[in-house]
Amino acid sequence: MLAALPQRLYLWERRTLYLGPLHSPVQLSLAASRLLIGLQGNIRFRHYAQQHDSYARSLLLPVGWQGTVDSARLWVADCHLDATGLDYAVLRQLASRQEQAAYCDLHNEQQLISAFDAVSQHLTLPDTLYPQLDAWLNPPELVARTAFRCDPRILATLQRIKTSTQENLSVDSLAQQVGLSTSRLVTLFKDQVGVPIRRYRLWYRLFLSTQRIARGASVTDAALEAGFADAAHFARTYRNILGFQPSALVRPRAGLQVFVEGA
Repeated sequence: MLAALPQRLYLWERRTLYLGPLHSPVQLSLAASRLLIGLQGNIRFRHYAQQHDSYARSLLLPVGWQGTVDSARLWVADCHLDATGLDYAVLRQLASRQEQAAYCDLHNEQQLISAFDAVSQHLTLPDTLYPQLDAWLNPPELVARTAFRCDPRILATLQRIKTSTQENLSVDSLAQQVGLSTSRLVTLFKDQVGVPIRRYRLWYRLFLSTQRIARGASVTDAALEAGFADAAHFARTYRNILGFQPSALVRPRAGLQVFVEGA
């Protein structure tokens, strides 16, 4: 039975995967597209602009989606998708319907439920799981007919953000390095990635801080290293974007196992 199993969080540079219950209705403001699969039942969700709830067993949320998600404490597979947008572009083709600014009821829903349920039941290390996850999210036949391609200048900007977290480079500097005007980079980045540069950089700082906590750093140290003024601000931002408190990573009673790529 899933309830008796440890919750798991897998951290890779391109994606994250959480397997466990959503412990309460979660208010989200997404800085990365997200796939949620209800392993035990439907997921209830409501976009902030709507007045009613909707339900789905599989739910694909775009970057920038704001609203509430609730699994009624039942287990879900919750995957933050690749920032370049390819995962989202591929998976969107599998949706049966669109509702509340989200895509719902993927055609391969049952296969995904079975696959993620098996990962929950049997420990799989991140280096083994990642190629499997890649195949589930990017079926080759769908990738071949997906028109989406990320601009190489945006790919270079994403990589520069990842390698310069301590420098906190200005947007002007990032634009100069890829040969674009600041205004053109801002527009192109938003069009391709789905969120402004500063919003993506904030999400990536949260990802790095999660890695540090998983490797033994305290929440306070991870918050300060990520550039937050204090742990309280860090915790609020963390829950708003990722959906749970960073303290869950260090509380043994939370029953959460964390696995980091290459650790």
